[in-house]
Amino acid sequence: MRRLTDETVLAVGRLTLAATELEYLLAWIGADQAGGDPTAVFASPGEPLRAARGSVQFAPPEHRDEFVGLVEAAGSYLTQAHTAVRAMWFENGRVDAATFDEIAGLLLRCRDQLQARLDEVAA
Repeated sequence: MRRLTDETVLAVGRLTLAATELEYLLAWIGADQAGGDPTAVFASPGEPLRAARGSVQFAPPEHRDEFVGLVEAAGSYLTQAHTAVRAMWFENGRVDAATFDEIAGLLLRCRDQLQARLDEVAA
C-alpha cells in the first residue's frame, strides 16, 4: 500500500461511514428476511444487500420497481466503494480524496432516496 495524504485518509473514513450507513438501512429493509432482526442482518458482511434484495420483491406493487432499482443502485455503489478502497494496494490504482468523496456522495444520496421512499410508503 502506498503512503496516503491526511486528506485521502479522511476521505476513506467518510467513504467507509457512508457505506456503513447505507448497509445499515439495507439491513432494516431486509430485516424480515431474518425474522425481523436488523441487527442479525447487519452483522454479516454482504447480508444487508442480499436481504434487502429479497425484501423489496414484496414491496407494494406501485413502489416495487423503484425499490428494486434503488437497492440495485446501492449494490453498485457499495461495489464501487469496495473497489476504490482495494485500489490502494495496487500500483496503478487511482487513490485520491476526490474519488473517495465522489463515491461517498453516491452512497449517501442512495441512502437518502431509499429512506425517503420508505417514509412515503409508511405514511
